[in-house]
Order: sequence, then C-alpha cells, then structure tokens
Amino acid sequence: MTTVVVTHAVGNMDTWLGGGEVRTQTFSNFCSGHRIFKHSNKDQVSIVFEGVDLEKMKTTLGSSEAAASKSQHTVIDPIEIYIEVEGGA
Repeated sequence: MTTVVVTHAVGNMDTWLGGGEVRTQTFSNFCSGHRIFKHSNKDQVSIVFEGVDLEKMKTTLGSSEAAASKSQHTVIDPIEIYIEVEGGA
C-alpha cells in the first residue's frame, strides 16, 4: 500500500465539490482514505490517497462508471498521477 497524489482541473468547482459522496464511495474501492486540496486561484484540485492498492485503483478509475462520473463532475483531462517513492529523499 502506498500514497498517491492526483491533480486535475475541473470545469465547475461547485459541481465538482458537490460530488464528494460519490467520490468517497468510489475511492473506498482502492484506498483507506483521501484528502482534497483546492488550488487557491484556479479551478484545479489535488487528491491525496492513503493506503492505495495500485491495481484496484487502475481498475476502478478505468471503469465506465468512473468515466461517467468524471463527465458528470466536470473533471478535465489531463489527470496527473504521482506515486510515492519508497525511501525517496
């Protein structure tokens, strides 16, 4: 299990923030918890995932349900994914 940071833009911050319950349900399939950070000046967010199963994350986020949710919640590609480097300093 590892920590992953995901960053992406959103088309409408209020719409995106309103989808928190759906995100929590979806993300619980592959991580033990997550935290949301909103950019101070842009419609952009970062999500820090803790305790991630990378294979389950890939499967969950690659599903047709996730694609529909991205569209509904105004997620804008590209989505940048940063995976923790064990022992990195």
